[in-house]
Amino acid sequence: MKLDLSAFLSSDDIRLNFDGSLKENDTDLSLEDLNLIYPIEYNGYIHNLTGELELCLNISYKFKATCDRCLKEFIKEKETSYIGYNFKDLSLYDDDSVDEYFKIKDDSVDLSEIIFSQIITSIVGKNLCREDCKGLCPRCGKNLNEGTCDCEKGSSEEKFDPRFGKLLDLFKDEEV
Repeated sequence: MKLDLSAFLSSDDIRLNFDGSLKENDTDLSLEDLNLIYPIEYNGYIHNLTGELELCLNISYKFKATCDRCLKEFIKEKETSYIGYNFKDLSLYDDDSVDEYFKIKDDSVDLSEIIFSQIITSIVGKNLCREDCKGLCPRCGKNLNEGTCDCEKGSSEEKFDPRFGKLLDLFKDEEV
C-alpha cells in the first residue's frame, strides 16, 4: 500500500493525516507463519519538520496463536507503533539506525513494508491465552484452566499420561 505524498510535498501543509487497512500481504516478506488475520488497521500522520519529514504510524492487528502453557488456540490482538524520518540531507542518515528512516520513492511511501516489518518485530516469543493461564497438568496433561485434574497428589505411585512415557527415560543414563 503506497501512500501518495505528491500533493502534500508540493503544498505548504505541515501535516498529512491518513488511515486505512491492509487486506493482504503485498510485499515480498514471507508472513505465513505469523497467522495474521486481515484486515490490518493503521492510522498516522506525516509531519513536515522544516524540510525533514516525520512519519508516525499506529498499527492494530490480530493473529491466531497457540498458548504456550495450555496449548489452546486463541486470537490475539496487538497494537504497535512506528516513528521514522526522511531527511533531504543524506549526510544526516546514520547507518546504525536504519530502522528509524523511511524512503520516499516517486513521491510515495510504501506503508506495507513498514507495517509488516513492525508486526514481525512486535510479536513476542511467548503467547498466553490469558495472564493467569494455569497450563497443563504435568502428570495427566489436563488443561488446568478447565478445573483440577484427578491425579492423586503425594501418591508414591506416579500416574502420568502414557503419551509422556518416553520423557521419563530422557535423562535416565545421565549423572546428576
